[in-house]
Amino acid sequence: MRVLITGASGLLGANLTLEALDAGHDVVAVCNHHPLTLEGVDVCCLDLAEKGAAEDLIVQKKPDVVIHCAAATNVDECEREPEMAQRLNAGMTRDVARASRSAGAYMIHISTDAVFDGVRGNYSEDDAPNPINVYAASKLAAEVAVAAENPGAAIVRTNLFGWNAQAKFSLAEWFLDRFGKGEPFNGFDDVWFSPILVNDLAGILFAVSERRLAGVFHIAGRDCMTKYEFGCEIAHIFDQDAGILTAVSVDDVSLTAPRSKKLCLRIERIQAAISARMPSIRSGLERMDAMEKSGYRTRLRRMLVD
Repeated sequence: MRVLITGASGLLGANLTLEALDAGHDVVAVCNHHPLTLEGVDVCCLDLAEKGAAEDLIVQKKPDVVIHCAAATNVDECEREPEMAQRLNAGMTRDVARASRSAGAYMIHISTDAVFDGVRGNYSEDDAPNPINVYAASKLAAEVAVAAENPGAAIVRTNLFGWNAQAKFSLAEWFLDRFGKGEPFNGFDDVWFSPILVNDLAGILFAVSERRLAGVFHIAGRDCMTKYEFGCEIAHIFDQDAGILTAVSVDDVSLTAPRSKKLCLRIERIQAAISARMPSIRSGLERMDAMEKSGYRTRLRRMLVD
């Protein structure tokens, strides 16, 4: 397949670009503020939020599949700058969805578990979203735009972890950094989620692309745990001292935007659609550890242009 990946220098986009290249796909990687370079990949740097940019790009590159990862993901920044969040998350996504459909390209849009309010947890695709912050509301608006502009697209709600190409930490990397410092720190014991390793997610997205699935799908790890428990799992897999991690409530921390507490996702629909079981969090962390030891993280970081 000829796969066009937006947000190709982000956590998901960069890993997805490498996974697509290694799987033998013809890859177009689209970045903006963080240029990258990778032999065998067609890299384009532009602002997809500009009027006409998405349409011009997709007409020129003629992809079979568009995987739209680009987004404003800093939750507190979105809360402070709602117009920016709406422009990058909803407006840009609408343009990509419209351009993909017009060009006959299949689209996967990456959304988030945060569209739910987190009161009940264990959400299925049929449960009604109820965002409680600006970031989540803008991502839900993006889902609505995709459904309206490109009904044949897949909308994927997820929560992920893994190695980041950029010099900023994913949640797993943040835990590893704090463990490495050897100083006591905290983890939330009242925020539940079901994250998936970004590389496992990539493989599932390719399976979704091959089947041209349409509609909303939850793609997540098969376990539900707190972020404190996630930190303890990291300590176990990476041979760190879990004793320096203390369980605290998210309510004890000063954050600009409110956070949902129970965001675990039900995964029966995607498992049935691709006839595969979702991976466990532990297996994802074990793979993450093995990838670092094999030099994968170094390869990922070398993609970015200094």
